[in-house]
Amino acid sequence: MLLPIKSSFCLLMGVLGLVMGVSSPARAEGAAPARIEVQVSQAQRAVLTVAGPTGARSFSLAELEAIGVYRVNTSTFWAGEEGSFEGPLLADVLERAGLKDAPTIRISAMDGFSQLMPREDWLRWPILLATRHRGEPMSVRNKGPLRIIYPRDMDPVLKEPSYRLRWVWLTSRIEAGVQ
Repeated sequence: MLLPIKSSFCLLMGVLGLVMGVSSPARAEGAAPARIEVQVSQAQRAVLTVAGPTGARSFSLAELEAIGVYRVNTSTFWAGEEGSFEGPLLADVLERAGLKDAPTIRISAMDGFSQLMPREDWLRWPILLATRHRGEPMSVRNKGPLRIIYPRDMDPVLKEPSYRLRWVWLTSRIEAGVQ
């Protein structure tokens, strides 16, 4: 029996992938964040300030999770921290705050650390502003309550050391276009 050309090609590529140990990033387990349903946090205290040309806006955990919660299973640069992270997409938070078109943002942490992120990053990858790790809210002791999480296993580029510093934990402020 002859298989149609497209089916034969797909079968051949699948066999080659198995033989060579290659898989498609889009199909890899935990590759891209998936929207999930969770009981939204009830915490009303402001945990994030997003500032732009028209002013600043504060968000509580409840407000952030109400935007929509996604889960990504990913490796990290730090041993023992791999696993699932949950929270809204950074792009959705920036859109809600009126910063979706900012050319860059500066993400600042409670400890004074800050890092620039180019717009290309949140357009190219579904980056999380994680509010939970392995389903549990993150305390300051556990690098929370907010943390930037790239879907590291989605693209080999994200394993490059240059992205390590962009994984800001203890995130407390995002500013638009600040160099």
